[in-house]
Amino acid sequence: MVDDTVSEGKAAFGSGFRKSDFMKRIAFLIVGLAIASFPAAAPAQTVTVNGQPLYLTPGPIVRAGRVLVPLRGIFERLGASVVYSAGTINATKGGTTVSLRIGSTQAEVSGEPTVIDVAPFIVGATTYVPLRFIAQSLGAGVGYDGSAHVVSITISGEVVPIGPGRPPRPPRPPNPGPMPVVNLYAQQPAPGDRVANRFVTISAQFTHRAEPGTVRVWLDDNNISSRTATSANGFSYKPPAPLDFGSHRVRVAGRGGDGATFDRTWSFSVAGAPQPPTNPIDLRAKQPTPGASMANRFVVISAEFTRAVDPDSVRVLLDGNNITSRSGVSATGFSYKPPAPLDFGSHTVRVTGRGPAGGSPFDRSWSFSVKRSAEPPLSVTINQPAPNAPVGRTFVIAGSTIANGHVKVTAGATPSFSGQFNGSTDAGPRGNFRISVRLSTMPGQQAVSVRVTVTDPATSRSTETTLQLRLNQ
Repeated sequence: MVDDTVSEGKAAFGSGFRKSDFMKRIAFLIVGLAIASFPAAAPAQTVTVNGQPLYLTPGPIVRAGRVLVPLRGIFERLGASVVYSAGTINATKGGTTVSLRIGSTQAEVSGEPTVIDVAPFIVGATTYVPLRFIAQSLGAGVGYDGSAHVVSITISGEVVPIGPGRPPRPPRPPNPGPMPVVNLYAQQPAPGDRVANRFVTISAQFTHRAEPGTVRVWLDDNNISSRTATSANGFSYKPPAPLDFGSHRVRVAGRGGDGATFDRTWSFSVAGAPQPPTNPIDLRAKQPTPGASMANRFVVISAEFTRAVDPDSVRVLLDGNNITSRSGVSATGFSYKPPAPLDFGSHTVRVTGRGPAGGSPFDRSWSFSVKRSAEPPLSVTINQPAPNAPVGRTFVIAGSTIANGHVKVTAGATPSFSGQFNGSTDAGPRGNFRISVRLSTMPGQQAVSVRVTVTDPATSRSTETTLQLRLNQ
C-alpha cells in the first residue's frame, strides 16, 4: 500500500518527485493543520473596582465568552465573606447569600435558585467563578469595554483591597496610653488625720508595683528608709520613740516597675500639747565655762547632764558641725578633745537628746572663745662691751635677744651712728648673737656710737639699743 501511495504521489507532484521531498511536504501539511485547529489566544482582561485596578493572582480567564476570576479575590474585594467546602462555595454580604457548586450551572442567591452561563471550575490550586454573576448578585454594577478588554465593577460602601495593588495607608496606631504612675493609697495615718497615739505605725500601699531597692521614706525630712519595711507593694514604719505633738509630713519617693519615678507626700498630726517636763535635763560643769576666753587651742570640751539621758539620742555639735562620733558620750555627760587646734574667736557648743525610754527632749548650748596668747616683749641686751668702755679699731659686740632674731649693727661718730661700720647677723635658737666690728680710720676721733637693731622674723616686730664707747688711739 505504501508503494501505491508513493506512486500516487509521484503522479500528483510530477515526474521530478522524490520520496524524501514527498515526506517533507506531508510533515508540513500535518503541522499546518494542527496550528489551524487551535483557537486564537484570548487577550488579557483587566478588572477595576470603583475605578481602581483589581490585581489578581492568577489573573482572569475568559471561557465561553465570560470572564472568570479567582474565588477569594473577588468575594473579599466586594466585602463578602466566603466559605469553600467539598466543592460548594457559600458567600455572604450583609443579608445576601450566594451559593455555587464546582462544575454546575445551578446556583442560589439568597435561597432563590438561578442558572448561570458558565460553571465554576478549578485550575491547579485556584477556583474560578463567573465575575459578572458574582458582582451583580452582591449588588454591584458591571460594565465591559470590549475594545480595552476592561471589566468595570461599581459598588457603594467600603471596598476591601486584595492583592499587591496600591492598598490605602493603614490607619495610624493610637498613641500609647500614659505609663502607669505609682501613687499611694491606704495611708496610715490618713492624710490630714489627727491621732492621739504617739507610736502610730506609718504605712501606705502602692497603686502599682515599685522597685523596693529604690524606695526612700522621710518623716519630717529625716530619712527613715533604713528603719522602714519596704516591698514592691508598700511600706511600713514603727516609730522607736514617741512622735512629737503637732504636724508631721511623710514623703515617699522611688521608681516604679516600669522605671518611671514617683514622689508622694502626705501629712498628719499628733493631737495634744507637749507638757513641760517636771525635771528638765540641763547641763552642768561645762568646760570651758560659758563666756570664757581661752588661750589653749586644744581645750577639752565637756559637760555633765543634770539627770540621766538616753546616750544613743545625744548629739553634740560644735559651731554647727556634728562631732558626736568623735565624742565620748554616756548617760551622765560627754567629752570632746579637738584633734586640731581650734580657730581663734568665738565657739558655740550645742547638745541635744532625750531622757531615757523616749523621755522628754532637751536642747542646750553655751559659748566660749579662743584668744591669741600675749606676745612676749621684744628686747635686746648688749653683754659686751660695757657702756663707755675703751675699744680699739676692732672689737666684738655680743648680746642676747629673741630666738632667731635678725641683728643689724651700725657704728660711727656721734650722733650719726653710721659711716664707719655696717654689718648683720642672726641670733641663735636661744637668742644669743656675736658680731665683730672693724671701724674705718677717722683722724682725731676719740669716741664711737654703736646702734644695734633686732627684728623678729615671725612677727616683723623690731627694737633697738645704742652704746657709747671710747676709742683708744
